[in-house]
Amino acid sequence: MPKNKSSLQPPLAFSGNKRFWAGELADEALLLPAGARVWDVFGGSGVCSRVIKDARPDCEVVWNDHDGYSDRLLHAAETEDLRRSLIRMCGYEGCQDDGTRFRAPIKCALRDEVCSLFRAHFEKYGYFDGLTVRRWLSIGACKAPIDPYKPPADLYAHVPRASIRVGQALAWCDGLVVVHKDFLDLDIRPGDFLILDPPYVGSCVDEYSGRETLQILRGCRDLMEICPFILFGDASISFWYEVLTEKYNPRFFQKDGLISCFNGKLRSEVMFSTW
Repeated sequence: MPKNKSSLQPPLAFSGNKRFWAGELADEALLLPAGARVWDVFGGSGVCSRVIKDARPDCEVVWNDHDGYSDRLLHAAETEDLRRSLIRMCGYEGCQDDGTRFRAPIKCALRDEVCSLFRAHFEKYGYFDGLTVRRWLSIGACKAPIDPYKPPADLYAHVPRASIRVGQALAWCDGLVVVHKDFLDLDIRPGDFLILDPPYVGSCVDEYSGRETLQILRGCRDLMEICPFILFGDASISFWYEVLTEKYNPRFFQKDGLISCFNGKLRSEVMFSTW
């Protein structure tokens, strides 16, 4: 897979931006010893795992899919069928497929039809990708998946013109070892290599409390004591640079304006590497 950000756009909606680091990750992968085992500890959409495996096919790359993204990929064809049905229902069928999205209110009568469509889709396939559907619909800032039997009252059509790349979705995991565990339960051993992309303070307020975030960071610190690592962090926290530079002397990279915060501002993201 080419190491550019457009080809590494996750096949299904996911809140993340690691595709912008594809070049740096691929370059760091060239420093790995032959046959190295790499753990993508907070795997997200698997972009980091995908880049490393494509750059170094000889390495064992373990994607810890704690978010269940790989399961969504397996059902990409069903989700694409739902997208097409929603486009037809909202009257967008004849519009050009240019990769952008429409946004128009769903009238009350049409809302009932959309809710019926969601239920029918679930009953047909036994699966409903409520997270992808939430990204299609404009429903405040809530990140919880939509329940096909209990959709929210404030539905708005937000239908992608572009088709879901089903082939890419089904091939996304090729060559990767996929696990679904709490990061503290992973079988990480000295000599392994780590990718650490923990939650950022101020960016994941709906998902983790401050105490939980600190516990995660402490777990990362323990792992960094035994394995070479790539660590992503929020550049506004000076702790990252000062402490890590003093203790590990890592290579340092920074990209501006990548992180969307709950207050609407953009912050810079940094990457440290001891590979």
